[in-house]
Amino acid sequence: MQWKLVASGLALIAATYGLARFGYGLFLPRFAEAYALGPALSGAIQAGSFLSYCVTALLAARLGSRPRLVILLAGATAALGTAGVAAAPNAGVLAAAIVLAGAGAGFATPGLVSLIESNVEDRRQENAQTIVNSGTGAGLVAAGALLILVGTQWRLGWAVIAAVVILATAATLRSDRKNATAAPAPRPGRKDLLLLGWPLLAAGLAGASSAAVWTFGRTVLADGTDAELYSIGAWTVLGAFGMLGAGAGTIVQNWSLGTAWTATTALMSAATLLLAAAPGFPAVAYGAAALFGASYIAMSGVLIVWAVRVLPENGSAGTVALFIALAVGQAAGSVGLGAVLQPQDPLPAFALAAVAGLLAIGPAWLRGRTDREPSPVPNSSR
Repeated sequence: MQWKLVASGLALIAATYGLARFGYGLFLPRFAEAYALGPALSGAIQAGSFLSYCVTALLAARLGSRPRLVILLAGATAALGTAGVAAAPNAGVLAAAIVLAGAGAGFATPGLVSLIESNVEDRRQENAQTIVNSGTGAGLVAAGALLILVGTQWRLGWAVIAAVVILATAATLRSDRKNATAAPAPRPGRKDLLLLGWPLLAAGLAGASSAAVWTFGRTVLADGTDAELYSIGAWTVLGAFGMLGAGAGTIVQNWSLGTAWTATTALMSAATLLLAAAPGFPAVAYGAAALFGASYIAMSGVLIVWAVRVLPENGSAGTVALFIALAVGQAAGSVGLGAVLQPQDPLPAFALAAVAGLLAIGPAWLRGRTDREPSPVPNSSR
């Protein structure tokens, strides 16, 4: 395996996902204090970030023959967005910068797919993709440590994130031994989208469910106790256990796809409910954070394999479609939950999110094939 590319790709996912994209939820209490953001506006800003991911993922698919350019665009958008957050003078600029920062992840996904396909032998690609996918968890750990280090100087923290994005982008491009180019990836046709119908629905529902923790989880934890380190520590635990998602490829190969999807999605829903039920009880809150991190990243890894099993000849396009559905669900969930969330009583809103996650289980058992065998041509995405 081309370990330098895997390591740098993991770092790029950590930077664009764990820091630039999901770092918003971690820093949200700081933003809310600085710009007087309420839950509804906070959710709308996060929704914009998720939707910008969708737009850039589609654009990246059109640039599929130029993966190095796509990686460069990932770094440029994430770096400019995070630098914009650091300098934002008002809530409007902050919102625009958060949206731009989230766009970087949409470019990173397809670009890394192509680089791994070009640099890693076929039999090891599935594992390489799920290892790189776990970079989200590593980025969350780094975000928690960064927030502790910078304290109230959150602008400095986002300037550091911008620098990390630039370094990770440069390292990824340097690790591309074959100076990868690729034939334009075929886009999903009508038949492909029909085949992806159930997984698209499942991804959308799972995304809506996950939005509760990604957008408001740290806020709920911060409101549940006076100790800020407590909530930051829980977020860091979430990221640390998220790195266990690197084993998602092995999970699906050893279990059926339906069983793997059911387990990861049900555990994510349970963690969402537990987090809001007892945010001030360390054993429960930290356990819920750990469970959410591990199950969410593993769930996204299962989506990677699901797309490839359904469209083995067009796996990259399939995974982009599923991750766009995941992000659309997250955008809808952020807006919807932000509209109903009561900061002093978050349980009803988080319970709705948990129900959405449980509903996401159904499509895995309604799909038209068993998908029990490993895919012969592993292509994947974040």
